[in-house]
Amino acid sequence: MTTQQIEHQNQSKTHSLIEPLSQETIDKVLQLLDEWMDDDSGYDEETWPELKEALDTERDLVSARRLFDE
Repeated sequence: MTTQQIEHQNQSKTHSLIEPLSQETIDKVLQLLDEWMDDDSGYDEETWPELKEALDTERDLVSARRLFDE
């Protein structure tokens, strides 16, 4: 048993491992999303096909189901 497993085992059952985001963090995420939505550079349209191919290639190497059936 690893140290992490022991720590997790000893935590209270009501203790959440996921803490809620602060309002400041939420605001930063929303600002980042707004910036992405306003981006007209074409970078995402150029990069997305390459990223999809790389993800599926990696999944093929470990015999995992492909993420994109196109």
